[in-house]
Amino acid sequence: MDINSKSFSDASNTVNGFADEARLLRCRRLRLIGISVSVLLLWNGVCDFIYAYSPKLSGLEYFSPAAWDTIRTAGHRPHWMVMMAQTAGWLYPFYSLSYYHWWVGMRRAGFWLAHVPCALLAYALLMIGGIQHAGWAFLSVLSQAKAVVGCTDEAFYAMANRFLLEHFVMGDLTAVLAFSVGAIWHAVGILSGRTVYPRWFVVLSPFGVLTITMVLGACLPAPFAGLLIALFGTWFMLVPCLASTVWLWHRSCVN
Repeated sequence: MDINSKSFSDASNTVNGFADEARLLRCRRLRLIGISVSVLLLWNGVCDFIYAYSPKLSGLEYFSPAAWDTIRTAGHRPHWMVMMAQTAGWLYPFYSLSYYHWWVGMRRAGFWLAHVPCALLAYALLMIGGIQHAGWAFLSVLSQAKAVVGCTDEAFYAMANRFLLEHFVMGDLTAVLAFSVGAIWHAVGILSGRTVYPRWFVVLSPFGVLTITMVLGACLPAPFAGLLIALFGTWFMLVPCLASTVWLWHRSCVN
């Protein structure tokens, strides 16, 4: 072997060594993100349970005014517990990292089918954490106060409840829109067949998990229905995060 040939071989081995090291670091980073976010999401499930679970509601009743009574009163849970449920809102910036995970697996589909839907979903989670999840507790403020000191002016009570709900809906509007559009767009990206994930993986996407949760939950009786429907905000984050983590565990080296 001549000197030039040996030099070329050494250079090639050096480049491959750097590539292998970078690949290993990427694998570790993705695994760390996936596992860490999944663990943190368990607390979100606890907080969703505090906000919205009722052992008395069947699946269909969760789509009736009876569900609003549970939310409005926070299930008559103590004030300190409702305050504790707000703490999950602090963690949504970390939850949004799960869409970096998805983006790595989808980026080969290009800007419109990977970057845009993942960005929309990440934005939605950031808004949900700040407006929806933390703000959910405020919907029960009047009911909590009424339980402590009572209320003799029902007209004022009803109007104040209405204003609280209207402010909540307005503040949450962009989060709902971003999540709805992003989830469908994200599912289309997977169905394109241009990602690391197979097309059937759409079942484990946020759109697929949310659809299955709602349909299956609607068919369940009390007290089981609430474990799906009341915690839907956790399931559509936790299941996709775990699924993507497992799928990319040995596939995180793709370009």
